[in-house]
Amino acid sequence: MNQPRGLRRDAQANVEKLHSAALTVFSKTGLSAPLEDIAREAGVSIGTLYNRVGSREGLIDAVVPAVMGEKLKALTERTLAEQTPRAKLERFISEMIDLQLSDPAMNDAMLRRFPDATALINACDRSTALGHELVENAHDAGVLSHDFTGEDLMAVLWMVGTASRDRTAPAGWRRVVDRSIAAAWTESSQPAL
Repeated sequence: MNQPRGLRRDAQANVEKLHSAALTVFSKTGLSAPLEDIAREAGVSIGTLYNRVGSREGLIDAVVPAVMGEKLKALTERTLAEQTPRAKLERFISEMIDLQLSDPAMNDAMLRRFPDATALINACDRSTALGHELVENAHDAGVLSHDFTGEDLMAVLWMVGTASRDRTAPAGWRRVVDRSIAAAWTESSQPAL
């Protein structure tokens, strides 16, 4: 994490504490966590938080893209290591869903809840582009229905992110998501029983 130049040692220490606290709190509760919780976790006042990081989006951009970037880079490497277009797309979908379910901050990022956090949005755009590319490659290989588009993939991931955070979501939401994905494969690509 880059530290602003010219800060006193105690001010730099506060920025470091805020960044560390933000990672902890965002990972537990998501990017919409109360900033007061982050200040409390860091052991500083809310005024210090605003003075040192400026805004929620500034704090998000200071800490989340690097962590998210590492997770998405690892996901991308595992995805591209798969041998077939279908296996690559299956890996991408599975791991994106796992990330959304296990990491509230990642889920908020993928849902683009904070569009003014530009560094975060740029990281999300790279994963979206990979998803679209994988869909096109699966189309070209004839294993994915042309009716299932890159936008459909993003809609499925959006449904996962939204339903997983909504306590009032119907219990069968995951079954619906899994069926949507299963129905997208062409008959020729279905594994033999």
